[in-house]
Amino acid sequence: MCQIESEEGVKNVNEIIAVDGMDCVMMGPRDLSASLGILNDPANPKLKSVMRMAEKAVLDSDPANGGAYLAGMATAQDKALDLKARGYHVVLGSTDVSLYKKAVVDEVNAFKA
Repeated sequence: MCQIESEEGVKNVNEIIAVDGMDCVMMGPRDLSASLGILNDPANPKLKSVMRMAEKAVLDSDPANGGAYLAGMATAQDKALDLKARGYHVVLGSTDVSLYKKAVVDEVNAFKA
């Protein structure tokens, strides 16, 4: 499994999928937005367009014939059901940043108690 999180990764998605043993490709929209110079603009049409290009390439690869599964993270902009509707095979219910934030907030609250 790998994560596509840069413009270069999107440009090379077909080559990445073709790597022997590459069974799953995860999209990284936040890092991809940073790579495109539009961090903190998750609704930007350029990001959406680039994401769709990469998603299509992965979905067209067909895991049953040596291609890869498509994975992603539910976000405020792309809910789990949105990703499912676009064909994602695997959807994480949260992002790493939000999980870290929750852990830190829980620790601070426990300390205050």
